This record gives sequence, C-alpha cells and structure tokens, in this order.
Amino acid sequence: YCYSRWGARAKLADLKTRYPELLRPVLQALVTSGELLNTLVTIASPTLSTCSSTSQDSSNNLNETLDFASVLKASQALSRTIHLDELLHQLTQIILQNSGGDYCALILPDTTGEWQVRATSTVEETQLCSVPLANNPNLPVKLIQYVKNTQEVIVIDDSETNLSVITDDYLKQSKPKSLLCLPIFNQGNLVGILYLKNHLTSGVFTSDRILILNFLSTQAAIALENARLYQNSQQALKTIQQQEAQYRGIFESVSDGLAIVNLETTQVVAANPAYCQMHGYTYEELLCLKPKQILRPHIYTKFESFLEAIQQGQEFCCDAVCQKKDGTLFNAEIHSVPFQYEGQLCGLTVFRNVTQQRQLEAAITQKNQVLEQTLRELQQAQLQLVHSEKMSALGNLVAGIAHEINNPISCIIGNVDVTQDYMADLLGLLDLYSQEVPTPAPDLAAKLKRADLEYLRADLPELIRAMKDSGERIVDISRSLRTFSRSDTETRQIFDLHEGLDSTVLILRHRFKANEQRPAIEIVKDYGDIPDINCFPGQLNQVFMNILVNAIDALDEASQLSGCPDLDAHPQRIIIRTELEPHQVRVTIADNGSGMPEAIKAKVFDYLFTTKGVGKGTGLGLAIAHQIVVDIHGGKLDVKSDVGHGTEFYIQLPF
Repeated sequence: YCYSRWGARAKLADLKTRYPELLRPVLQALVTSGELLNTLVTIASPTLSTCSSTSQDSSNNLNETLDFASVLKASQALSRTIHLDELLHQLTQIILQNSGGDYCALILPDTTGEWQVRATSTVEETQLCSVPLANNPNLPVKLIQYVKNTQEVIVIDDSETNLSVITDDYLKQSKPKSLLCLPIFNQGNLVGILYLKNHLTSGVFTSDRILILNFLSTQAAIALENARLYQNSQQALKTIQQQEAQYRGIFESVSDGLAIVNLETTQVVAANPAYCQMHGYTYEELLCLKPKQILRPHIYTKFESFLEAIQQGQEFCCDAVCQKKDGTLFNAEIHSVPFQYEGQLCGLTVFRNVTQQRQLEAAITQKNQVLEQTLRELQQAQLQLVHSEKMSALGNLVAGIAHEINNPISCIIGNVDVTQDYMADLLGLLDLYSQEVPTPAPDLAAKLKRADLEYLRADLPELIRAMKDSGERIVDISRSLRTFSRSDTETRQIFDLHEGLDSTVLILRHRFKANEQRPAIEIVKDYGDIPDINCFPGQLNQVFMNILVNAIDALDEASQLSGCPDLDAHPQRIIIRTELEPHQVRVTIADNGSGMPEAIKAKVFDYLFTTKGVGKGTGLGLAIAHQIVVDIHGGKLDVKSDVGHGTEFYIQLPF
C-alpha cells in the first residue's frame, strides 16, 4: 500500500508476483474501512499491468476473480449517478454482472420504515417498483427478514442450510442452486438488503465475489444516500417553487393592494397590480417614489408611526385618506406586519379601498339620524295627542260635573240662611203661643213632650250650620276640580303652584286613606315662599297627579312586603316640598317606599316603559310628565332613588 502511494510500481509488481496472497487481505481491509475509490485505483493499476504478464496460476485466478477494471468502472458509475431511479437500475445491473447470479432484488426501507422491493433485475431486463416486502410471493420473505434482524450475510448452495428459513414456501418451490442475501450498511446502519440467486449453478457466490459485492454495496450505500438527499432536495425545491408560484399568484391576483416597504429607504420595493391601480401609478413609478410624494401631509405622521411599529416587530393598523396620482382622494384601511424580504426587515402592507364603504356608512348614519329624529317626533306627537285627548276629556268631564254640582249647591247654601230665619220665626211663635196658652190640651201636651222642643231649639242651629259647612266643602271640591282641569293649551297663565298641588292632593284624598292592606298615608307639605309662574296650569297639575299616583302605588307595593308592626313603626309618608332657587322654582315629591334599582331608574321616563302589571300601567304617565316639564316649559324633571330608601322626583321650572 505504501509502495503504491510512493509510486514504486516496479517494487509493487515484484511483490505482487511473489506474494499474490497479500492482495486479498488488502482489498478486504479497503472494503471494511471504506477507503476512497482513489486508493483502490492506485492499488489496482499496477496490479492489472502485472497480472497480465505473470505466468503463475494463482495470480491469474485472483485477477480473473476480482476483475479490477470492471469493479472500478462499476464503482465510478455508481458514484456519478445522482438520480434515484437511474441509480437503482444501474445498481441491480452492476450487482448482477459482478456476482454470477441470474436474478437480483434490492430491498430498501421507505420514509415510514416499511421495507419495500424497489428493483428486480435479470439478465434480460430490470424493473423498478415499490412493492411491500411483507407476504411477497416472489421472494424468500423469511430469509430476508432473518438477514434484516441479524444483519448477517447468508449464502446457501443446493438448499443445504441449518437455518429454519429454508422452510420458506418460495425456497421450497423455486429451489435455486445458489442463493445470497447480503445486508447493505452505511456508517454502521442497515440501509438495504440484496437478494441474489442462480437457478442453474451451485457455488456461484464465492468469498471473492462476496468481497466485491461488499465493496460495491458500500459504494451503493453512499450513492443511495446521496440520491435520496438529491431527491429530497429536488422535491423540497419543487415544493418551494410551487409555493412561491402559488404565493406569487395570490400576491398578483388579490383584490387588495399589497406593498412591501423597505424600512431603511422608506420606499416600496414590491407591489401587486391592485396597489398600483389603487394609487394610479405604474409599477416602475411606484418603485421610484418616496412616501411623501404619495401621502398627504397629515397622513405622513401615520407613516412614521408605521415605521416605528414595524421596526419594533409590532403590527400596525390605521384608517387613512390617500391621494392618487391625479389628485383624487380615497379612503383606505391599512394593515401592516413585519416581513423579511431579501434578507432585510420590511413591512408587508395591505391597502383596502373602503371609499364606497365609508360613503355607504355615512349615508346609513344620516338615514339613521333622520329616522331617529322622525321616531322622536312621532313619539312626541303621540304623547301630545294622548295628553291633549286625556286633558280634553278630563277637563270636559270635570267642568261638566263641577257645573252640575255648582247650581244645586249654590241653591242649598243660599237657602240655608233663609231656612234658619224661618225656623227662628217658628220657634218665636211657639214661645208666644205657650205664653198665651200656659195649659195646653192633653193631646197637645203629649205631642210637645214627644217633640222635645227644648232639644230641637238647641240642636237645630247646629244642624243648619253643619249643612252650610258641608255645602261650602262641596264648593271647595268643585273649585279644585276646575283648577286642576283648567283649559290652558293655547296660552300660558300666571299660576300659583301651591294651589295646583293642593287641588291635586284634594282629588287624590281617597287614595291616602287607610285600607285593608295598609294604614293611611301621611301627607307632609313643606311649602316655601315661591312666586307665581307663567305656565300651563292644567298640564303642570297633570304632572303633579302622575308623580303622586306613582308614589301612592310604590307605597302600596311596599306595604305588601312589610308587616303591620313595621308600618306602624315606620309610617308611610309623602313629602311635598317647594323652594326658591336662582331663576327657578323647585318642587320635590318624595316617598319613603322601597325605592328603585339603577336599571329601572335609567328607563323611568322612557316611552311606553312601565313596571306595573298588564292593564295597570301604560308607560305614558312619566313620559308625558317629562315632555310637559322639559319640552313645553323648558324645565327639568329628574329622579333620585336608592333601593330601600325611597324615591324622590324633583321638578325645576323657570319663572
């Protein structure tokens, strides 16, 4: 080996002639150690020239067996082949040619670890395939599995072996004269198995041929690994190219504008046709323009924020008004993300033209505002209509009742004094008659005794006075009804709020009285010194009426949750307070009921909102009251309430 490396060919030839048995261990060592092909060439070249001139039989036999020229040629062919299918074809042919067999099969594992028959070769042809080894009828599966598990070289001549694998059905049927099963290793790992057979000749697979096959299988293992790597790289490259083409197709065909912005130069380095069309520039023009040339001044500040966000690895989103080449403006939604492009950090930006969408949104918003205004006007008109009809019907009813009551009551009150005078005259006449007839007849005396003249004389004035007081009380009620239902929808009038409050309380007096569920409700009046105000009295009386009715209902509900001892200890009370504030009068109506939660308090003045049961409330009372105070009188109506601490309505009216 050293002489061959030094170039001492004459010495090497002499040694080869004298010691031919040394060549086999050298070649075996080369195969075992995996020396490179160049070493084998160095050894083989002088050997070939020497072997051609020697006369010794053993040297000739060895040279014929090894056939270095064909081995070198085959090894070089395997090392040059990089395509897997071509390598499989050449490998099985070369193995068949250098083994002495007439049939060769190459078994390799796939990516999942399943062993498959990848190529079969005969003297006539080679077939490539991918057939699973398991249960393959054309191969001794048990023998191949044995070699796979033990990683031993198995040679069988004339079917003579101590191995149990000879029971394989395939071997029993085909009965080859010579059989070889050879594992293929790469860096100590089993990467394949060669199966060879000869149907006609026994003892074909000698140790010399196995030596050559080991060498060729070592070269084949390297070539197979290289071919696999090349195939994988080609598949990966093809996949990358397909993905690139797919992404390029998406990039080019997407309807949104896509642009890649270099953060250092702040220029667009790539853009799709939609982006160019959106801005009205050609692709070449866009690559030459700076952002300041296509962005409006107040939008450029957003561009600086975009640069800062992308440099920090963050996403960036904004709405912007962009300008086309011809000066036309359009609305755009912009979304950018950090993006590596040609080895540099860039910003991949998506532009979406939302001009039409913004116009539609603005139109919808305007339509909604018109509809909301129309709805409010309809609600106010409905409230006003309900209020007008209610007040008109109530005014007419109360006015009619007051008128009908007024005439007979006036007659009664007017005749009470006359009746009293008549009774005084009659009593005087009786006194005079008793003086003239001191001793009346027995029947008359009995009659006078039963009449109890002295009692009549004392009680009759009191009775007449009570009749007069009752009549005057009826007159007060009639006057309160007229005050409450004053017809004042046309013009404002100067009005005393205390008079309106008193008349409302008088009308609701029956609601304050005790009943089976609760004691009487106490009315506390805390009137301040307030001036008369210019207002619509009938409408304000209706406001007082609605608030007081709600207070009474709240106390009725609270009484159902409380027992009699609690009601006696904490009497139900409604406080009516008036006070003067700068440029306005404040009226407060408060109760000590159960109060309202925040959710109800927020909706208490809403149109058609009510907490009462079906048939007990319309949801219009407080809505109408709010409209009367706020819209008609320019005041303020609000509520304060805490659960468990009662409710307080306060009215502020300018004067």
